[in-house]
Amino acid sequence: MTKDELSGEVAAKTGISRKVAKSVLAALLDSISEQLCNGETIYLRGFGCFETREGRKRRARDPQGDGIIEIPPRIRPVFRPYDELKDAVQKSLGKRVRVDFLCLSAKNAKEVSIVGKFNNWNEEKNPMQRLPDGSWVGEIEAVSGQTLKYQYWIDGRLEGDPAFPADKKGNTLRQI
Repeated sequence: MTKDELSGEVAAKTGISRKVAKSVLAALLDSISEQLCNGETIYLRGFGCFETREGRKRRARDPQGDGIIEIPPRIRPVFRPYDELKDAVQKSLGKRVRVDFLCLSAKNAKEVSIVGKFNNWNEEKNPMQRLPDGSWVGEIEAVSGQTLKYQYWIDGRLEGDPAFPADKKGNTLRQI
């Protein structure tokens, strides 16, 4: 996406003209550049942090000769995304996988479902199916590379999955 396309997106989302959005975007980028040049750090809550860092000096092969040259340290602008942005990108672009669940501890239960942050802890969204031996199976679709935090909803009570470690609140933690 180019700066012009980004200003078009801002104009569409805010209802201002494309010309005004373009000038606001230019002013924002100029302000960020000026602050970085003054050695300031810019914190944008929920998004990320613009800052400067000094690199280290290094040695490299001289492209015009056979020797080695010393490259002095440089100060570089750096963007450090916050967890909210990282999580949003992972959720949007991450590979989706199917995760299988097996509950063996509810042989006499009437209803079992999987609840967690992925379904807002709603016991009606991911019901499990009973197998002939009394165990329960279910599956959800999730983004790979994350840790699922979940519990089983067994006839109105929450119970952790003994096959995986749990946190202090009893929520099962499972890396997928």
